[in-house]
Amino acid sequence: MNNLREILLSEMSRRNIDFVVEIVQNNPQLFDELFEMVIQNTEPLSRGAIWALDHCAEKEPKLMLPKIQKLIEAFPNFKHDGLKRHSLRILRNYEIPEEKIIVMIDLCFGLLHSPKESIAVKVHAMDILYRLSEKEPGLKPELAAAIEFQLHEASAGLKNHSEKLLKKIYKEEDRDS
Repeated sequence: MNNLREILLSEMSRRNIDFVVEIVQNNPQLFDELFEMVIQNTEPLSRGAIWALDHCAEKEPKLMLPKIQKLIEAFPNFKHDGLKRHSLRILRNYEIPEEKIIVMIDLCFGLLHSPKESIAVKVHAMDILYRLSEKEPGLKPELAAAIEFQLHEASAGLKNHSEKLLKKIYKEEDRDS
């Protein structure tokens, strides 16, 4: 673990993160160590670790499967935007465990309504809520209302993503009625 830790702390760059991802790909048991660095929630180590973990999960999705619940449990303690952003980016690509759906709904709506959260965090929260609303259609009206509320002060990027998601929601609601 010291080796990965040293590498992550040596430089916060895409090149360095790609190097860590390559190391983990060649030695998958290091994925657990990388995940534990994320859960430690210490700066700047956890921020670099989640960045690498995100890319590892993208390349080898099955490595992340047994960690989803623990990531959801750790999420409320994350204060840094990078930890939140990458965690949500990871979570949007996985099935949320049944016992954590309510927790994720609450977390994501909280992030979406918070004026402190970054655009990327809000976008990923919206995406997770949308995926959850596909299983729980009763969420769609609340999600649409939350997204519409965001539009008034949204940046161009958030506005664009929000409008696309709203179109999907309205189309689905029309189809279901």
